[in-house]
Amino acid sequence: MKEIYGYVRVSDKYQHEDRQVQAILAYYPQMKEDNLFIEKISGKSEMDSRPEYAVLRRLLRSGDELVVDALDRLGRKKTDVKKELEYIKGKGVLLRILSIPTTLQEVEGQSWVMEMINNVIVEVYTSLLEQELNEKERRQAAGIAVAKARGVYKGRKPIEYNESQFVELYQRWKTGAIKSKEFMALMQLRPNTFYRIVKKYESNKMMR
Repeated sequence: MKEIYGYVRVSDKYQHEDRQVQAILAYYPQMKEDNLFIEKISGKSEMDSRPEYAVLRRLLRSGDELVVDALDRLGRKKTDVKKELEYIKGKGVLLRILSIPTTLQEVEGQSWVMEMINNVIVEVYTSLLEQELNEKERRQAAGIAVAKARGVYKGRKPIEYNESQFVELYQRWKTGAIKSKEFMALMQLRPNTFYRIVKKYESNKMMR
């Protein structure tokens, strides 16, 4: 039986997901509550480092539909987005992008025409997304350079967390005793922060 899923992503805790949720539910009001996946994590994050999206990926089956508000909900880098689009297509899942109306159309007997049109549009969109990301990073780098020259740059604030508690929970997590969501909740960490700490911890273990 075909399932319809929705995916909502915002970059940080200060952004609200309401607009995306409302847009998806307006298009698919019959969507099951459990089929709407929402998370707060950077668009530059790897697909497998997104807890909610990782679960959604495992649920998707051929014939299902996946709805997102915009293409950049899947990622910000052109190569990452196109790779994910190929993955979704390879699973036989129909992707609906609300900001790209041609992905919402049904053309009986001429699906190849719509696929060709969508491929061209996606190529343009992904190029614009990457250009926008590069420009944003350029401005950030320029701002940091100016701040450093003035002697006021503080850098990223160190993440504060209970290291002994992290180590204890990490062992339980690796053995499957607790899930990622439970681990993050117990540590009171956001997904991107959590995976950053895990990566640092595992790198340090390898160097010992």
